[in-house]
Amino acid sequence: MAHKRTSYHNGNAGEVWVAGVKIGTCSKGEVKTKYNYEEVDNPDVPGGKIRVLVGETHEISFTYKSTGTEDEIDMFNLDEDITVIMNDANINGTKKQRIKCDGVTFDERTRTSFEKGKVKEIQMNGQAETVTDLK
Repeated sequence: MAHKRTSYHNGNAGEVWVAGVKIGTCSKGEVKTKYNYEEVDNPDVPGGKIRVLVGETHEISFTYKSTGTEDEIDMFNLDEDITVIMNDANINGTKKQRIKCDGVTFDERTRTSFEKGKVKEIQMNGQAETVTDLK
């Protein structure tokens, strides 16, 4: 009988690729879609207001254990279209979730970060133009 706990994604097998290069093991990752609304007059209710969807933004953040391979690519080249793919799997690797973010721009850059007795981790935050679930 299979253990039910193996069906859940636990973040232990996360990986992150930027511009086709695996830059490390992802210890934390998140992609959110935020919806933008405009409040307008409700034509059916005098004095009432309704919210109308006018767009959306995709926010991306991840923390990864640095392998140094990120130095091989320019993640802050504004002339290049950056693609980020994040992979998450359950503990036995039978279920995976992959998300592809295109047109990524990062909001900040960590030049160096370290803590005695800890493996170096880098946190990245930004926005993506499009987000696609990969199978």
